[in-house]
Amino acid sequence: MKERTAPDEAGDEKAVFSGSVQESVRDELEYLVLALLLKRPRCGTDIIKTIHGKFGLLLSPGTIYPLLHDLERRGLVQHESSGKVKRYRPVRGMEEKIRGLLQDRINAKRMILSFLQNGE
Repeated sequence: MKERTAPDEAGDEKAVFSGSVQESVRDELEYLVLALLLKRPRCGTDIIKTIHGKFGLLLSPGTIYPLLHDLERRGLVQHESSGKVKRYRPVRGMEEKIRGLLQDRINAKRMILSFLQNGE
């Protein structure tokens, strides 16, 4: 694990915060992508742009497309091709399962956050 030093200046604090957010995005990427796909079908480039715009993390296609292919292999999402563009969306009938996976993750994160806030 990378050692962090305490920030001395406001710019350093922002960098540490930004790094923490980006680390969290990477940890939760599968769930973020599933949440985006529940809203509407998206191509990989759209997912990359959305995450970059929201969290300031620029992901490479080499990160997003293997994840999309894994979600497809697991039967959670499928793609539709239109010319060169593949748009991914949840497999029909899997939306509730995906919502359940997202809710389970939210509940787990709430437990962890509660512990971080309260120490118990």
